[in-house]
Amino acid sequence: MTRTGGLPAGVWVIVAFHVLSLVLWLFGQTGAVVSYDTVAAWGLQESRDALDPVIVEVNRAIGLTDTIVMLPLFVVAAIGLVRRRFFGAVTSWLAFGMTLYWPTEFWCSRYLFGRAGIMAPPPDISAIILPAVLMLVAVWGSWYLAKNRSLFS
Repeated sequence: MTRTGGLPAGVWVIVAFHVLSLVLWLFGQTGAVVSYDTVAAWGLQESRDALDPVIVEVNRAIGLTDTIVMLPLFVVAAIGLVRRRFFGAVTSWLAFGMTLYWPTEFWCSRYLFGRAGIMAPPPDISAIILPAVLMLVAVWGSWYLAKNRSLFS
């Protein structure tokens, strides 16, 4: 196992995942609360024109909830892992659990929106592949931390 700064490389990969997630969620989710149309223009949210108006507000509500819940989880997980604390592993598992949850919710909502006749574009290929890759990272990261839990006090 390659070690960098006393931590296995796998832990650094997980820390990097949490930091990258923090940045992306800050821009995509918190940004949607502040200025939905700007974030949609960046491609981090669906365009207001392509959605039923209530879905825009649902997306903003999800963004506010993600800001309140997910951003602190990413910060605590990254700090805890770097400091070799067990709370870092626990908050990582919580963040990974949400990483498994949100793509599933997104895909299910698009399916049900279509069945109910609610205006929402079908997900493009990147909205299928990227979340699936993130889900695989979450499964791997959860397994990795469980396997190496003795690293954390």
